[in-house]
Amino acid sequence: MKRFKQYLILFSVIPFISACEKQPELFKETAGLYFGVAEGQLSYSFAKYPKKLLDTIYVPVNILGDAAGTDRSISIDYVKAVDMDGLEGQHFKLPEQAVMPANAYKTVVPVAVYRTADLENKPVKFKLKVNQSDSFPGLGITNQQTVIVNLAYMQQPANWGTLTGSLFAGYSTNFGTWTKTKYKVILDALYDEEKGETITEFPGTRSQPPVIYSQYLSIVRNYIRINYPGNYGGVGAKLLDPDANNQPVQVGPANY
Repeated sequence: MKRFKQYLILFSVIPFISACEKQPELFKETAGLYFGVAEGQLSYSFAKYPKKLLDTIYVPVNILGDAAGTDRSISIDYVKAVDMDGLEGQHFKLPEQAVMPANAYKTVVPVAVYRTADLENKPVKFKLKVNQSDSFPGLGITNQQTVIVNLAYMQQPANWGTLTGSLFAGYSTNFGTWTKTKYKVILDALYDEEKGETITEFPGTRSQPPVIYSQYLSIVRNYIRINYPGNYGGVGAKLLDPDANNQPVQVGPANY
């Protein structure tokens, strides 16, 4: 009977000892990064900031996983590809280091962009990617591991329109046919010194444009009259358009 009690005590203690042993860790997700740009593209045009030769765009980066109590470094590279003509050091520059702040799930990475002479003729684009690292060993959202940045300056807005079309800007009674010379004078006329920016696009139809558009048109027309009186038959300077057979630039209505 005594031996039976000893066995009983032994079998009672074994489960207790096993329960005290270290339990295996539950699955813990490793944090990864992804770009917070769902459509996969960012666009920047120096046309909106015509006085700037250098600017900074802020690329959003998010965490898939847990935040941490300390800052963590972010690793970002650019992707070399035949269809990516933006050059690091010429059109853009990545920061030497980027950081995800402590207790944060998202941040922005500053990327310097430059207004180079070739942007006068065509836009360029470059692709960035996030890298896995010791700080972020996991993989974020797979289809948001890269982002394409479109960099432009003196390009025609897609919503400009034509002399006889339905869109506001290109219609004959408004700004007319888009050219670089005409666009530059529009940007200059509508430049806001206080904000450091101008109006680059006039989306909408000519039949029901926003009220402010007629004010923009008047501002540009008056700007040309004051600075280039010869364009409207006055005495003084003329602004001729080499892309329109050297015609004088006129708007509201446009002469070409």
